[in-house]
Amino acid sequence: MDYLMTQFKSIINLYFVFLVIAIGLFTFFVDGTELKKKKLKKEAIIAKIIGAIYVIIGPAFYILIKFM
Repeated sequence: MDYLMTQFKSIINLYFVFLVIAIGLFTFFVDGTELKKKKLKKEAIIAKIIGAIYVIIGPAFYILIKFM
């Protein structure tokens, strides 16, 4: 378990967090809007939920790893 935590700590840095947030924002705003324009409402809602999860989970995971 200690080896796994060490590997996570070496992978996750601020670049990783900003990348995850950027992907989340892109999914939320761009993909969600495009799907809504194509009248794919269910898929647009799913894209917005996934985007919001990315925006929340990225920084939360970074904070969790840094304090462990």
